[in-house]
Amino acid sequence: MDVRAINRMTSEWLRADGTGVVSGAGLWPLLAVLASSADEPGRSELADAVGVPADECMEAARQALKAIGDLEGVDAALGVWANVAAQVNPDWTAQLPPANVGELTGEPAVDQPKLDAWARENTRGLIDRFPVDADPDTMLTLASALAVRTTWARKFSDENLVPKSGPWAKERLAGLSRTWQELDDVRVATTPAGPLTQTRVEGDNGLDVHLVLGDEDRRSSEVLPAAMAVLAGEHEARGGTELLESDATPSAPGLTVVPAQRRSVSVTAVRFTVRSDHDLLAHASLFGLDTVRRDDRGHFARIGPVPLRVDQARQSAVAVFSATGFEAAAVTAIGMRMVSMPVRKERGLRVTYDRPFGFLAVHRATGLVLFAGWVESAEPAKR
Repeated sequence: MDVRAINRMTSEWLRADGTGVVSGAGLWPLLAVLASSADEPGRSELADAVGVPADECMEAARQALKAIGDLEGVDAALGVWANVAAQVNPDWTAQLPPANVGELTGEPAVDQPKLDAWARENTRGLIDRFPVDADPDTMLTLASALAVRTTWARKFSDENLVPKSGPWAKERLAGLSRTWQELDDVRVATTPAGPLTQTRVEGDNGLDVHLVLGDEDRRSSEVLPAAMAVLAGEHEARGGTELLESDATPSAPGLTVVPAQRRSVSVTAVRFTVRSDHDLLAHASLFGLDTVRRDDRGHFARIGPVPLRVDQARQSAVAVFSATGFEAAAVTAIGMRMVSMPVRKERGLRVTYDRPFGFLAVHRATGLVLFAGWVESAEPAKR
């Protein structure tokens, strides 16, 4: 699994749209499948977005889905549904990573509940509705589902939290607090987005959640990519041990030094549930979807003979941070429809002689007019 390529996509997505919650890990395998299946020039655009040569993308998607699904506390699934009118090539289906393969009837009242049920079943009920709409024109839908869950190695205590300043000032919030001894779970980093304070909250199954705080005037599209770069070791960071041993009082967002019976880390945060719906076509160039969504021709000859284009590309995601643990899920879906090939209509002429008119009898070769006349009245129809 190419972790760097997947993380790079996540970071670029956050720079473009840092709102809500996103899952690059849920999107990346789908784009890799599309890259392997697309014609040029869309094939190269998708491969560039994925960061893997197009000829290697199907295998890369297979490896990524397997590796992600094998992680403790993580479930990953792939689904493909096609209308029989799409004439999907069985050889293409056989090349896919292990997937749920189903049929679209073209009837939204039948197809949408089936897709919604798949989303619920593969996200442990966190996502109720499939992000792409089933409609009569949908020929093929490709989707991934990703769900993670971890329980804190040490649970938090519930408490009320009333911030003294900032946008939440004087609001009574559902807070969480915890104290522990691993000082280096807190790190302060210097980044192009300014100083960041990051706290690792350890899960009991190898999954951690890193809480990140930047200066108040920094946007999420700056802070989150910078935090990912810190985790990758790209920016200087100091751990809690070094911070406490320093002669200077550490200065970082949200960080203070307080009296304690022994050296420890105390963290207070708010409970949160974040739900997001993302239209991936709003950032089509970032994800390599510019060409393959165009209606001028088909873009996926490897899938089948019916000319297809990407019509919808969306992700629904949710993340829940509580006293006992963290869970999150994302369903990413791409819907394709048949290309509306231009219809070249010939034009004809129709002339009606339904009033007095003239006539000429002409010799073709010489142009000689043999007779000329005028029809003043018409013969009646036979009874």
